Amino acid sequence: MLLQRKTDYHCHILPGIDDGPSDSRVSIEMARLLSGLGYQDVHCTPHLIKGLYEVSVQEVLEEIRLLQLELDRENIDIRLLAGREHYLDEFLLDFIREPQLLEGTNSILIEIPSHSSADFVKDTLFAVRCRGYVPLIAHPERCKHFEIQKAEATWSGKLNAWMTRNLDAGQAADPGNDLLTYLKSLGCQFQANLGSKMGLYGNRVRENAQYLEQTGIYTHEGTDAHSPDFIRYTLGLE
Repeated sequence: MLLQRKTDYHCHILPGIDDGPSDSRVSIEMARLLSGLGYQDVHCTPHLIKGLYEVSVQEVLEEIRLLQLELDRENIDIRLLAGREHYLDEFLLDFIREPQLLEGTNSILIEIPSHSSADFVKDTLFAVRCRGYVPLIAHPERCKHFEIQKAEATWSGKLNAWMTRNLDAGQAADPGNDLLTYLKSLGCQFQANLGSKMGLYGNRVRENAQYLEQTGIYTHEGTDAHSPDFIRYTLGLE
C-alpha cells in the first residue's frame, strides 16, 4: 500500500534543545516512525520561550543540519525544515526581529497561552501581520480562548452557526467567538494537533478540535511530537 506523502508542520524532533528528545538516537527513532507513516517533510519547531528555551536561530539551524546528516546516513527519507514554536507573550515581538519562519513559507508558528487577554492577543498578532508575517496559530483547540461556545449546545445556537457558515462559505468561524473571527479576518492560519483528535489532551480538547475542523478553520496539521512513544500513541501505532 502506497502511503500519501505528508508534511508535519509542528514537531519537536531536534535533540537537546527543548522538552523534546534528549539525544539524536531518539530523534532518529522519531524520524523513522514519521517516515513509515508517510511524512516526507518535517518542520523542526522547538519552543522559544523567554527564560526557558532561548537557543538562537543559528543554533537551531545547526542542529537541523547535524540531524539531517544522521538521517541521510540511516537512509531515512525525511527532509528536515526549519521552524520554531513562538510563545505569545510580551517578548514575542522582540524575538521576531530575527524571525524563524516555517521554512519555505512566510508563516510564524505561534502558541497562544490561555491566560493572555484577548485584547493582548489581537494587538500582538496585528503587530506580527504589520511586519509582513503570517501567524500560524499552534493547536488552537487546546487554548481556552477558542473553546466551543455554550450557545452551540442549544438548537438556536446550532441554527445560527449553520446559517452563518452557509452565508459565507470558506470564511467559516464560530460566530460566538470574537477572537477567532478577528484572527481569521486578519489572515491568520491555524494548525491542528493530530493528538487532539485522538483525545490525547482530554475530551474537551477533542470536542474543540472536532468543532474547529467542522467549521473549516484549520489550514495545517502537525504531530506536535516530542518522543517516539508520543508518535506511536498519537498516530495509533499502539
